[in-house]
Formats: sequence, C-alpha cells, structure tokens
Amino acid sequence: MASQQQFPAQHTTTTSAPEQSDANKIRFNKNYIKAIEGRLKIVHLVVSIIVFICTMVSDYNRSSQADWMSFVSMSAFWTSLVLLFFWLINLTRVLSLVPWLTVELGYTFIWTFFWFVAGCVAAAFAAQGAGDAFAAASFFSYVGMCVFGFNAYYFYKQWRESGNQINFSFRSGTRNATSTTATTTTTTTTEHKY
Repeated sequence: MASQQQFPAQHTTTTSAPEQSDANKIRFNKNYIKAIEGRLKIVHLVVSIIVFICTMVSDYNRSSQADWMSFVSMSAFWTSLVLLFFWLINLTRVLSLVPWLTVELGYTFIWTFFWFVAGCVAAAFAAQGAGDAFAAASFFSYVGMCVFGFNAYYFYKQWRESGNQINFSFRSGTRNATSTTATTTTTTTTEHKY
C-alpha cells in the first residue's frame, strides 16, 4: 500500500517582531545640531530674527512693506524652529511616512524666493527714505536668500542622489531609507504510524 502522508500532529510557529531601535523612538538627537542641516536651521533662525528686529525698530514699522518683511521673517523663523524641534526630538524618524526631504526642499525653495522679494521691497523702501533700518533689513534679507538658497540646493542634491525617492529619515548626520526585518521560526513534529 502506498504510504499516505498525514497532517502533522503538532505544529508550533514562533514569530519575533524586530526590535525597535532607539533611532525610531522620540529622544534627543544631538547629532542633528552637528550636521549641516541643523547648523543651517540655526542660521535661518538668526537671520529671521535680525530681519524682524530691523523692521520693527524702523520708523515705518506699520507700513505694508514692514508687514511683508514681518511675514517673511516670522514665518521663516517659526517654520524653521518647528522643523528644528522635530529633528531634535527625532519625531521625523517616528513619522517616517512624511517625505521630510521633499517638504524641506519645497520650504527652502519657496522661502529663497520670498527672501529675494523681501530684500527688493526693503531696498526700494530704504531708497525712498525709510531709513537705515530698512537698508539693514534688505541686506539681511539677501543673506537669508543666500542661506535658504544654499539649503535648497543642498536638499535638491540629496533628493537627486537618492533617485528622487521621497521617503527619507535622518540618522547621525546623514539621511537613509529605513528598513525592518522579522524572523519567523516554524517547528513541525510529525508522528509516523507503522
């Protein structure tokens, strides 16, 4: 008689989930401050505050030109501060589905243009006799344009090198795609009847 294959009498499957590393938890990420992205965000904050102060100490701080300067500087300040905070507490690793590189590329590109317009507005207003405060705001607006432009170029270069993928995370000064693996162990015991 042909041997019949029977179902196993006992079957055990053990699945172990991948260990969650510290890289994917909310924690203080001191490496970000050491990276070029972190240093550029600090420069964003400093330039934004300087432009805002220059605008607010002028005699024409309630003009439409001052309103535009305030909008550009304070929105750049708060957006950069929030992004810096997200990177510092490692929230960008936890929220890895957000395309952070693409978000920051778009943000820095748009604000490069806004800083250029702000510099032109402040320079034109200073030339009309608005005072030295707007001349200084114009200078620092162009500095902001250069810093944001360099940052946009830096993010664009990373975006191109990554093959135009949009899902990135930051770790130890570099951006890497994340991956996880799971291990499954299966044990099967069969009883043979003779």
